[in-house]
Amino acid sequence: MYAIDVTNLAPGTTVAFEPAQFRSPTALAYPEPMGRLKAGTYHAQVVIDHDQTRRDFNEGPGNLFSTPRAVALNGEEGGTHELLADQVIQAKRYEDTDWVKFVSIRSPRLSEFHGRDVLLQAAVLLPFGYAEEPGRRYPARYVIPGFGGRHNGLARFSKGSSARWTNWSTGRTAFRGFEIVLDPDVPLGHSVFANSANNGPVGDALVEELIPALESRFRILAEPRARFVTGHSSGGWSSLWLQVAYPDFFGGCWSTAPDPVDFRAFQTMNLYQDRNGHWTPEGIPRPLARTRFDTRVNFTQFNLMEYVLGYGGQLDSFDAVFSPRGADGRPLPVMNKLTGVIDRRVAEAWKRYDIRLIMEERWKDLGPRLHGKLHIYGGAWDTFYLEPALELLKAFLDTQDHGGSVEILPGDHGSFMTDAFRTRLDEEMAAQLKKNGVQ
Repeated sequence: MYAIDVTNLAPGTTVAFEPAQFRSPTALAYPEPMGRLKAGTYHAQVVIDHDQTRRDFNEGPGNLFSTPRAVALNGEEGGTHELLADQVIQAKRYEDTDWVKFVSIRSPRLSEFHGRDVLLQAAVLLPFGYAEEPGRRYPARYVIPGFGGRHNGLARFSKGSSARWTNWSTGRTAFRGFEIVLDPDVPLGHSVFANSANNGPVGDALVEELIPALESRFRILAEPRARFVTGHSSGGWSSLWLQVAYPDFFGGCWSTAPDPVDFRAFQTMNLYQDRNGHWTPEGIPRPLARTRFDTRVNFTQFNLMEYVLGYGGQLDSFDAVFSPRGADGRPLPVMNKLTGVIDRRVAEAWKRYDIRLIMEERWKDLGPRLHGKLHIYGGAWDTFYLEPALELLKAFLDTQDHGGSVEILPGDHGSFMTDAFRTRLDEEMAAQLKKNGVQ
């Protein structure tokens, strides 16, 4: 991948990508300079990203792109080929079905913060029997997708043939209520529904604008005892954050494989002590992703990829949520993309979002309000090294009477999420509703 930043690019203008432009260590080139590419034939495509409303440039309305074509390249000699960006990405539209209803509202809070219209979106999966019982109100679980996931995935689920869909559509799930999938996507990444200096008051907008709008439009039981939140990965962190940040608003949280919940174990680094995110003190490349036995990606590689792609990647997303805003209007990076050096001042600012730290410092107040509401699960060899942070949170909660559950299960980032385990979560939510007096 090679990138060039342009300003006021006029129609018909040619932008040249030449090997000489990508020799510098700071060049926007991944995984290596263009001149070092092995001679041969490649498939090439150009994308012009000028949309400022989407994280993913592949979905940005109005962005331009070319048809992929085969090109012959030969190291520093390169090769002369023309890529014509003559196609336009169209805004996607989502149609309601008998089961799924799409909701989009303008957020006054976020629109004011960003100085433009900002929408809050969700997809609502109706409960079994909703049409046949017009006088009944149902509980709701709010589902937050992981990084890259959006609310529109619910449409695919409702058109599938999985056992989970079959059980939902025939009323054979233990949880009988709404499933509402939220859209966490923001231009700088995944919002995790936490108020931030860069993404704005996303959490407040959710609980004060979107959820009340949903509860007024559908027959949702608008009470904390019937209001659950759940999610996986970045959605797992989001759900836990929302339960902790708004302990009286939600009646239960089911968080699976959450992003780091203790920044002393931010994947494979201690943000408060380590000096470099790319290298361990022993000089070993710091791993970021793995199989059960082998490292697959390290932080140096991943940061370089995001450096070339621009804002909106997973690590950038953490900066957007947890970091202060810099003088240039961008989030201050907790680590340098090219050198890995950790900015101690930024890391200190991240403490406001360290869930384990928040719980420990505020447990006298939070403990009674969270009692019985915390259900947190992760894999023992998480693909992204997320279990060390979960172990630290578990070590703290094990010393407290929290009335919930924290478990580390056999599996990686997703493999522990079997159909049997999902059924177990449904049953836990149903039991919690019964305990809360919701029939």
